[in-house]
Amino acid sequence: MIPERRQGKYSNNFLKLNVENDMLTYRSTQKDMVFKVQFHKYKDELYARVNEKHNSPDKAVAYELMDYGEYFIVKAIFEKHMNLPKTDTLYGAVGIDINVDHIALCETNMDGNIVLIKKYPIHKENTKNKRNEELYQLAIEIMEQCKSKKKSLVVEDLNFKQLKTRMLYRPKKQNKTLSNFAYKKILEKVERKCLMNEVDVIKVDPKNTSKIGKEKYTKIKGLSVHYCAAYVINRRGMGFVD
Repeated sequence: MIPERRQGKYSNNFLKLNVENDMLTYRSTQKDMVFKVQFHKYKDELYARVNEKHNSPDKAVAYELMDYGEYFIVKAIFEKHMNLPKTDTLYGAVGIDINVDHIALCETNMDGNIVLIKKYPIHKENTKNKRNEELYQLAIEIMEQCKSKKKSLVVEDLNFKQLKTRMLYRPKKQNKTLSNFAYKKILEKVERKCLMNEVDVIKVDPKNTSKIGKEKYTKIKGLSVHYCAAYVINRRGMGFVD
């Protein structure tokens, strides 16, 4: 990781990005190394940052160099300007319940009643790259579901201890440990995709969401504990008390 420096002419004291020819120069005391780079998403915004005036608040750009032997992957890191969310809970919300092998989604209307349920499978047997790509696509689908209905996303704000307690109310076949890291990784992808697309993310207290879902709603709604947990999470984000 090469730290940023907004005082530097090129947003970084060690790396010089030439926006005219896409050349990146690593400047050292011995010999400069120059190599061709190709940035994709947010390229225009990155180049605009590099071209900003000296010492501008948003000028700083850090770089992460990842060595893959025959090639490098270069990541440019800068603070992205975020627009205010264009979703709310006035006409309902979208709640999700993250599990080991799937994400359960429950959408409600303005009265807190269910209008849609959906299951997004997570294939644990996939390779790391395939799993990351799958989670990325799931994040896009969940974000689009919220954005198209102009409804905020509601998620649990869990820590590891709460995560273990939550599993007590799951079916035994599904009662596998979902690590804190895995949960955060999934949630991070979903949350980032939502915030980048002006979808508000509401985090709620996770206390007894699965228990309430199982004991109060599974029979009367005729749904699995996962959907009912997503329903409780959803309603909690809208301000309803179960």
